[in-house]
Amino acid sequence: MEIFRQIISVDFVVLVTLLYLALFMWFNRAYDREINRRIGFALILLAPLAISDNIDYWYSIQATPDPLHPVFIMAGYILRVWLVYTAIMIIRQSDRLSRVQQVLLLVPAIVNTAVILTVPVNPNVFWIDASNTLHREPLSFVPHVASGIYFIIALYIAAKRCRQGFVEEGSLLIVAMCTILVAVISEIVLSTRGILISAILLMLAFYYLYVHIAHFKRDNLTGAFNRMTFFADLSSHKTEDVTALAEFDINDLKAVNDMHGHAEGDKVIHDVAAIILDSLPAHCHLYRLGGDEFAALFRECSLEEAEKVFDKIRNEFDKAGLSCAAGISEWGDGEEFQTVYNRVDARMYEDKNRLKATAQD
Repeated sequence: MEIFRQIISVDFVVLVTLLYLALFMWFNRAYDREINRRIGFALILLAPLAISDNIDYWYSIQATPDPLHPVFIMAGYILRVWLVYTAIMIIRQSDRLSRVQQVLLLVPAIVNTAVILTVPVNPNVFWIDASNTLHREPLSFVPHVASGIYFIIALYIAAKRCRQGFVEEGSLLIVAMCTILVAVISEIVLSTRGILISAILLMLAFYYLYVHIAHFKRDNLTGAFNRMTFFADLSSHKTEDVTALAEFDINDLKAVNDMHGHAEGDKVIHDVAAIILDSLPAHCHLYRLGGDEFAALFRECSLEEAEKVFDKIRNEFDKAGLSCAAGISEWGDGEEFQTVYNRVDARMYEDKNRLKATAQD
């Protein structure tokens, strides 16, 4: 009876939240397949982790040790790290990683799994004595070190989101990861149960809701703000805060789609947006206005700084082998949007003609 009381008191909220999130994802299964796939994988890991934790607790309150008890402790150590890794993969969904970066992200989880699997022949991880007391040795903290590495990566992603202008998402991620850190410390120091599972599950639920809310403000392919948000920001920001307006237009995107398929065209659009987002300073936002057209609002920076960033973006396009016409103009005091936009648009088309002429030479 004690085990059922513990399950209800510790895991009831977890199970209910898991059920609601799974139902919500099912109702929206056609909405965003990629985020559903990644969060769905995290939920698949959560279920066996909750089960193994409860079985681990059941064995731990017995008077004598059971030979199966270490198996469930090992499962908990391994699943926790893979769960944190999955959380990293979810929050970095808009970042395109190279194959090397993807492999490096896997290393802490793989190393942790390899170490924990040595438990049957390696007493330096943990062992259980005849009185059913668990003894943690130095290698038992490998899962915490691996989780700490992922925590640092998550903070980097959150800081990057803030720098790219996505302050709400960055702040949400920072709060979520700090909550998970507190949960990990609580499990280590206070030997609490279910805290980490609850923290990760709540992070997934709120992040999933945030992604769907942000869908109405952002372009799903690139992570840039959408056209509706562009005009909403123009009306909400004071024009004196806007230093300059820049416009970007990808060259020959139709030819890429026709020759290599729309998947390759989407990759070009994503890569162009990623370069701009990585280069823009804080408070400067990128917007996708149409299929291959982007605009950037430079705020809270000098015109000189804006032009330096603009030149850097164009240099990055050249390094990446991307052909993207660009134009920038100062937003003078009292100027209307249409006046500035027409000027930027004319400069962008001048640059487009220059690029085409260069390509023909």
